Amino acid sequence: MIQRIQTVYLFLGFIFAVLFLTFPLGNIDINGMVYVVKSWNIVSADGTEKLDYSGILGVIAMILPFIIMILCIYTTFLYKNRLLQIKLGKINIFLHVILVVSTFFYLDGIKSQFPGEFSYGPAVIFPLLAMVFLLLAGRAIRKDEELVRSADRLR
Repeated sequence: MIQRIQTVYLFLGFIFAVLFLTFPLGNIDINGMVYVVKSWNIVSADGTEKLDYSGILGVIAMILPFIIMILCIYTTFLYKNRLLQIKLGKINIFLHVILVVSTFFYLDGIKSQFPGEFSYGPAVIFPLLAMVFLLLAGRAIRKDEELVRSADRLR
């Protein structure tokens, strides 16, 4: 049953985790020099200069998308065990909430440490979009489970 709609939703959750790692989280303009903030480093837009900022939240924002990607793929192939799929989907949503919170605290720490104008990047919205698709996947899996249970009652 890998061709079900929940597979598409879980795949989109995987894609948004990949996009979170590739797109910038924000930009800092310090005295006319623009720095791009990603989860693992802060470099200038031309790549010549790097700012030193380390913190546990940056590490969380870097490692958690990989865990989320693995969980999305693993959940996709558990189509025979729908109840476990639902539980793993809830865990995945919880991991996304942790990712959103840690990302915003990470960016807040960067804003407070470096003087300059800060603007959020497109990667900030990707975990929120992924949560929507994971909720839709959970609904579709639950709907399949109800369909199977109703068919079992008829036997």
